[in-house]
Amino acid sequence: MKRTILFIILLIASSSLFLSYGQNAKAEELIQEGVELHDEGEFKEAIEKYNEALTVDPKSVHATYELSLSYLALQDYLNASKYSTQVINSGNKQLSSGAYAVKSEALAGLDKVDEAIALLQEGLIKNGDEFLLHFNLALNYYKRGDIDKTLEHVKKAIDLDKSHSGAFLLNAYALNDSGLWVQSILSFQMFLLLEPDSKRSKSAFEEMLNIMRIKTAEEPVQRSFIQQQMMRNNPDTIPQSDKIPPLSIEDGLNRNFVYHAITTTLDSLKNSSEEKDDFILFKTVNKEIMNVLTRESKGAKEGVFWTFYIPFFSHIAESDYYDTFCRYISVSYFPESMEWWQQNPGDAVDFVIWFEKGDED
Repeated sequence: MKRTILFIILLIASSSLFLSYGQNAKAEELIQEGVELHDEGEFKEAIEKYNEALTVDPKSVHATYELSLSYLALQDYLNASKYSTQVINSGNKQLSSGAYAVKSEALAGLDKVDEAIALLQEGLIKNGDEFLLHFNLALNYYKRGDIDKTLEHVKKAIDLDKSHSGAFLLNAYALNDSGLWVQSILSFQMFLLLEPDSKRSKSAFEEMLNIMRIKTAEEPVQRSFIQQQMMRNNPDTIPQSDKIPPLSIEDGLNRNFVYHAITTTLDSLKNSSEEKDDFILFKTVNKEIMNVLTRESKGAKEGVFWTFYIPFFSHIAESDYYDTFCRYISVSYFPESMEWWQQNPGDAVDFVIWFEKGDED
């Protein structure tokens, strides 16, 4: 009799486990369908899939998290905050940082930037150093106009993960606003290497041309992360190309050398009998900037600008792929760069392989 009872108990337990596994599998299948819809921009349809998944498995933290992301994409900040809070309160370690990031964006969308910052600081205490938390902190400090804090946290984000283009773009904006315009140029180029052909790539490239004095903007270039009206209200935070930028020595860099290289190169090109288009101006001026920075980097100098950015871009400038590199990062801005890529697919592939794998030796 005891054996019979034990068998029945085991059978019931096995059936429960099988049913639970089946429910979880079905829920995950629905979640994956929702993720695919979200990635295609079908946010409302994605939400329907996540709600179906929650009907199958009401305790699915994964479905709840994805719900918060789709509501955030729809700018439904109240629901994004509601569902991300549920994920935070669930104690799920894997999704915790993402949930803190979603809720902070929702709070910022509700004009509660200070609350968003406090929440992200709580997230850092709870989860330790995470790319998303530092990046979102930088983003919110940027919205609040605190450039020093923006740079502090975006640099930490980049140290944690150098594969996210947005961090380099935000870093470039903040560096430019703080007067570190030379460092900004290299951060723009790192962003453009990672994300060469988006709408914000075109704006980023245009702002970089303004810093390099190749273009003169009558108005501030439209930026990501910040409303145009905010820039109009604070024009002094956007250095204009018709003004002389800061030329003092900063972090061991004599910016006057770079400025002199830019202006003399542009004067020489523009006074030439042969007309030069803006792409040639960019390619030539950028090469001269890198020559100066490579020369200035000689000796023991510390900091990521000297130990990462300059060696990285100097290697490209001195390689056989420099022209291809210039075409690559300007593809969103110059139509002829896009045409070049379409007409030279082999060179394009060779550059991407070289960029990813480095020199064979």
